Amino acid sequence: MKQSHHDDSIYMLLRYTRTVRFNTVGYWFMRVMSLKMTKLFLLFLVLVSFSCLSFALPSDKLDKFSSEEEVLQLFQVWQKEHGREYSNLEEKGKRFHIFQRNLRYINEMNAKRKSGTQHRLGLNKFADMSPEEFAETYLKEIEMPSNMKSRKIQDDDDCANLPDSVDWREKGAVTPVRDQGECQSHWAFSVTGAIEGINKIVTGDLVTLSAQELVDCDPASHGCAGGFYFNAFGYVIKNGGIDTEANYPYTAKNGSCRINANKVVSIDNLLVVDGTEEGLLCRVSKQPVSVSIDATGLQFYSGGVYGGDNCSKNSRSATLVCLIVGYGSVGEEDYWILKNSWGKEWGENGYLLIKRNVSDEWPYGVCAINAAAGYPIKHVSSSSSSSPLLSAAI
Repeated sequence: MKQSHHDDSIYMLLRYTRTVRFNTVGYWFMRVMSLKMTKLFLLFLVLVSFSCLSFALPSDKLDKFSSEEEVLQLFQVWQKEHGREYSNLEEKGKRFHIFQRNLRYINEMNAKRKSGTQHRLGLNKFADMSPEEFAETYLKEIEMPSNMKSRKIQDDDDCANLPDSVDWREKGAVTPVRDQGECQSHWAFSVTGAIEGINKIVTGDLVTLSAQELVDCDPASHGCAGGFYFNAFGYVIKNGGIDTEANYPYTAKNGSCRINANKVVSIDNLLVVDGTEEGLLCRVSKQPVSVSIDATGLQFYSGGVYGGDNCSKNSRSATLVCLIVGYGSVGEEDYWILKNSWGKEWGENGYLLIKRNVSDEWPYGVCAINAAAGYPIKHVSSSSSSSPLLSAAI
């Protein structure tokens, strides 16, 4: 009997599943055999990708899962991938309906994209959290210190002929993306990232520093309750340095300060940018810079240039401290490269591209990114004068 093209396709998919070492793939494949071939293939890709942790279902394919049965199957796959276990069926049902609403929102927002460079949304580890729960856990409004205006402002006289693009990751001045967990310690990772960057530029050594020391030892920054970079830099300066992550590892919770922590890397001062986009561009061309933004609406960001769709153009309010590690352009869109601390599974491997060069429309930059930018100073010593990146430092 002649075999149909449909049977051949299923046969090929079944052969491929045998090469995957995880038992869950075959189980889920059999569960979706009754779906149409398109839905079958998409769910198969989800299964293979989630099992191998090497492939993400494209965000423009998520709208293919429309019926409640299909969304439930997708939810169950997502649940397995992220190790989500719920205490009872009532809680699982609640989380499924939140997942369903979030998927609908993702599809609706992606359908409104006007260009290929515009930001897109996708399912990630936050997909079973409501926007309200996410905001409460990750986006506390930041209180700016009252004495920030008294801090010395940068005084650069060499900002002409800046490069069209800069990426401090490519220069080896950025450590891997971290995951803050449910501790609102984003400010601490921004500070350690900025110090790691200037230390690499001045000394040639890239050392991963302890965000946990800042959480435990700097009471002015409120630990896991959320803080701001300003006070934390001050702690490192006054303390005479900060320990490494290896010596003082991250625990994602408040702890007791280790008074005998090592002072492995030090800085000499903190300066702030003058609030202009030109000033920020100049400084980022020289080193990574700590900034704060209004991160409302970024729960499901998965890539592309974010234009501030959920921010107010005249607001200085901020909910997240992160680190600018470069800038560039794609097509006609200019952007900043921001390192976040929500793990590599969020955004573009943990990074956010946010629109720049828009000062005519956004007086404080998109989502207030220009409003409160600061950076550490580290003086050059005779032992560090041979650093290949030193020409980029102050």
